[in-house]
Amino acid sequence: MNKISNLFTRHFRNFHFIFIILTIVVLFAGEKMINPFLNQAVATVFYSPFSKMKNSFLELKSVSEDNALLSQALIDVSMKISFYEEASLENERLRTILGFHPPQNYTLEPAKVISISGEYTPITATINKGSNDSIWIDQPVINQQGLVGRVSSVSPDFSVVQLLTDPSNRVAARVVASREMGIVKYNTNSGMYLDNFPIQGDIAVNDKIISSGLGGVYPAGLTVGTVTEVIKEELEPFYKVKILPASNFYSLEEIFILREIIIE
Repeated sequence: MNKISNLFTRHFRNFHFIFIILTIVVLFAGEKMINPFLNQAVATVFYSPFSKMKNSFLELKSVSEDNALLSQALIDVSMKISFYEEASLENERLRTILGFHPPQNYTLEPAKVISISGEYTPITATINKGSNDSIWIDQPVINQQGLVGRVSSVSPDFSVVQLLTDPSNRVAARVVASREMGIVKYNTNSGMYLDNFPIQGDIAVNDKIISSGLGGVYPAGLTVGTVTEVIKEELEPFYKVKILPASNFYSLEEIFILREIIIE
């Protein structure tokens, strides 16, 4: 007995290696292949446990594949829902635009905003129309809310629009109610305001501000914004007039270039 024990101890690694080989053969070969070499008892001892392991592994693999397919299907459905929601919103915007009419003696050239630039505030917008579409510099740009800016540069297929939020942009404007005038400007810190409006003038909160037509770029009557605050400082000859812009420059999508009708 001791001899058998010593023999097993000395050759333990060999027995262990043989056991591993048999295990692998049994696991992947199947019962049909081992029956010619092993009797039924050995087949039961070796094959049955590993057969169950193999079946469990295959079941887990199948479940994993099903989960992957379900995840992909869920992603596809989510993308379709997002697409239909966006299409619905675009449809609503276009329906609103259909009832929008240009100023007198102007036609509308629709365009899409493809990018907006500006570090903190939108300053310029690139649109998908250019000189091939008869777009040129200084044409006014609007949307259904009001004045957006002017075309500042043009290439064959694209143009850049200088927005009213660019501090270097200026709009000669007037108060609708009193017809008195000032200059609309934009400050990065304080927002849009009406400059050079004298304290003798007539202006109040909620007054509508429109373009005056002076300056040769913007036609008269385009909505610029609404007065939100009128501040009178002591010894100052002008009011500080803050304006809420009519257009939301953070959500520009469809815009229109105003093309003047040339009457010969």
